[in-house]
Amino acid sequence: MMSQMRRGASSWVARLFLGALAVSFVGWGITDVLRNRDGGSTILTAGDTRVSVPDFQLAYRQGLNRLSQQLQRRPSTEEAEAFGLDQAVLSQLTAGALLDEQARRLGVGVSDDGLIQLIQNEPAFKDQSGNFSRNTMRAVLANAQITEQSYLEDLRGSATRNQLIAPLSDGASVPAAFVEALGAYNGERRTVNFMRLTPPPVDSVEAPTDEALDDFYTQGQDAYRAPEYRGFSFLSLSPAALADPAAITDDAIAASYEANRARYTTPERRQVEQIVFADRASADRAMQAMASGTSFADAATAEGRQVADLGLVPRSAIPNATLADAAFSATLNTPTAVVDGPFGPVIMQVREIAPEVVRPLDEVRDEVRNALALEAANSKVTDAYNAISEAMQNGAPLAEAAQQAGYALQTVAPVDASGNPADASAAPDLPAKPQLLAAVFAAQPGMPPQPVNYQGNNYVFIELGDVVPARDRPLAEVRDRVVADWKVDEAERLMTDRAEALAERVRGGQSLADVAAAEGLTVETAAAITRESGRAEIGEAATRAAFSGPQGTVAEAPALESGQAVVLQVTEVADAADPAANVPAQARQSLDETMREDLFQSYVAYLQGSIPVSLNNAALQQAKVAVR
Repeated sequence: MMSQMRRGASSWVARLFLGALAVSFVGWGITDVLRNRDGGSTILTAGDTRVSVPDFQLAYRQGLNRLSQQLQRRPSTEEAEAFGLDQAVLSQLTAGALLDEQARRLGVGVSDDGLIQLIQNEPAFKDQSGNFSRNTMRAVLANAQITEQSYLEDLRGSATRNQLIAPLSDGASVPAAFVEALGAYNGERRTVNFMRLTPPPVDSVEAPTDEALDDFYTQGQDAYRAPEYRGFSFLSLSPAALADPAAITDDAIAASYEANRARYTTPERRQVEQIVFADRASADRAMQAMASGTSFADAATAEGRQVADLGLVPRSAIPNATLADAAFSATLNTPTAVVDGPFGPVIMQVREIAPEVVRPLDEVRDEVRNALALEAANSKVTDAYNAISEAMQNGAPLAEAAQQAGYALQTVAPVDASGNPADASAAPDLPAKPQLLAAVFAAQPGMPPQPVNYQGNNYVFIELGDVVPARDRPLAEVRDRVVADWKVDEAERLMTDRAEALAERVRGGQSLADVAAAEGLTVETAAAITRESGRAEIGEAATRAAFSGPQGTVAEAPALESGQAVVLQVTEVADAADPAANVPAQARQSLDETMREDLFQSYVAYLQGSIPVSLNNAALQQAKVAVR
């Protein structure tokens, strides 16, 4: 966040906070909003500047949201700590507090007029006509779930901090010499001759001695360890499985259709264009021009306005009732009269009308039937869930509780955490398999696990069965598997030894072509590869070997294909003709950003050495618990 603050009030940081002041003076007035708020308990202090519990909770909640988006789920407390979220948030807040304290000491600040100007110029808060919109502003802030007060203070803080940071890092860029060196590194090209080696057939590898096999098994014993297996019984309650469309009568279908006719109706839609004028006089002039034959677009241009196309929309898509009435009573391709809109006088025009469409009952009969069946099944699931849960709370085992509710359990023989049986038979078909197996392997023997809930009103009750602990398999039990793995490993070792021997022959003076001919191999060429392109042609390891020395370098390395090796020789080295051209603009921008970030971090470190910082760990822990 701090690196983005450097871009100042014109950056996204300012845009993020711009709505605070405007919303605040809309709701309470400018005087109330500009007062300091009572922050409550303090998380940390930097000199006389403090960070309150609400400040930390806001930043921590935003960090959780970002992490949730990355993981596609909400992280647990342990996961958040493993990712270092609390430390990252503390670092962010500490840096901000240090900058705020330094600004206070230097007398740096931002006026109220300056903040108001930022808000009024904020593009995110403007309507389709390009004018500031309070409704849009309110919606943006509501979606962000941050109070107006917090936005205002953050805006003031970020704008103030920018005055400290901008002179330090704005315009800073990496030296040209560094760009040249990086471009020379990236742009160097090499031509490589190479031959591929494959391991000998596994069947041709002699069986290992008992001593060699025992050593191999001991080194990789964890790979042969038997996992824990668990057996269990389960009851699946699913509306889809319990739904009975055949039980739904035609009368029920007809009644549901009539009650929910809007669900099967596509309302009338209109393609609406509008012009929002600065004042009534300009709107009246445009209206007169249209009456004289001037086109809708030309009339707008003459008054310095633009035509906004709302698209093909239903009445509900136009939030202002007056404008909606005008649009949906207008004649096709005929401008409406001047209408008073929320942002000024408006003239509208309808370009297309798509009439209302109602799907007839016969067309949606099966759809209605299935929906009613699913609705009835949902009730069955809820009733069954409640009955089984109540019986189990009264001490009944799952099998008895299920029987009382009219259901039977399914039994699963012991499986591992992936659902595979110990005897290598087919894995059972399980509902919500990942969640179900996770619950089974998290369950404690003797304690009934909580039902697994998935995809809405779907539940799986579980009862743990036999538990087979994980164990080390003795060599005798897995001997055939260990022998097979040893042979694969030995074949690769023989291939590697052969590659090293062939490379030594080339280093000793034989040509790569002569060695290849003698060994029945083919010489291939990778022409003008770079460190980047070589990965796709000969593999990453071989590319590193090809760039490890001067022209004439001979090396052996794993090939691109798994299990193969190459012996290569560098036949040509070409320096980059224009090194700087090999550094894309995006890469330069990233380097510049990194340098600016380093300058910023150095400045924060300097401030931390001169401004005392203290942390209230008890308040910190309480704040984290409250957020979670």
